[in-house]
Amino acid sequence: MSKESATPGYSSAELMAVVLAREMRDGELGGLGAASQIPMAAVKLAKLTHAPNLSWICGGSGAIDSKLPRLLQSAADYRNLFGAEYRTSMEDVVDLEMRGRVHFAFLGGMQVDQFGNLNMVCIGDYHKPAVRGPGTVGLIFTAAFGRIYIYLHHHSPQILVEKVDFISGPGFYDGSKMRDEFVNKNARGPCMVLTPLSIFDFEETSRKMRLCSVHPGRTVEQVLAQTGFRPLLRDPVTETQPPTEEELGLLRTQVDPEGVLRRLIP
Repeated sequence: MSKESATPGYSSAELMAVVLAREMRDGELGGLGAASQIPMAAVKLAKLTHAPNLSWICGGSGAIDSKLPRLLQSAADYRNLFGAEYRTSMEDVVDLEMRGRVHFAFLGGMQVDQFGNLNMVCIGDYHKPAVRGPGTVGLIFTAAFGRIYIYLHHHSPQILVEKVDFISGPGFYDGSKMRDEFVNKNARGPCMVLTPLSIFDFEETSRKMRLCSVHPGRTVEQVLAQTGFRPLLRDPVTETQPPTEEELGLLRTQVDPEGVLRRLIP
């Protein structure tokens, strides 16, 4: 069994979708990026449970509140337009995001550091990188989104690093208050880092990443061994609440009947 396999009964990706769904608030507007199967499942599950008036922008497709009854590989896939409540242009999407009208967004990266800074540009020296990423893309909007939920498909010291090689999406920068001078007044910054092993938040004063809970079947020691820096520890570090029968039932029958999440991260 691999280090990122789930406990019997649900997959790691299903657990992550449920965790994010519980964070959603009724009446808010959220933004999803490209590879967003987990966040897409989360917003759909939230709308079926406690947040029926939640709205979401479906990536580069321009779809608002897509009702496509399946999870696609990308939120930018044009098929998300089918059954959408509204279709908007990319120019209008960017305008909404830059003006701080989006309450929350889900983002990831090739690297994430202890202050929640994101890197999707390169690994290694910028001029001679070991790995070249897709670029900044929409990560610049971390300065405008209300809340940032960082989600990762893997938990490793190569991804969770002490300092990113390039900041393409600023989190709390170096932990100082300097960030606050340049961002939208409602941009709170990253509030959660969710991985197949655990949940982190950010301590209010230092703004450093803090381990909050480990998923069922995991241990604090395992999480620390797989993290490239020493995070702060909440007292106590708890166990992540697993999906309820209702949450898992809705997820599998109405949100993800094809079992995408069960294959995405076992």
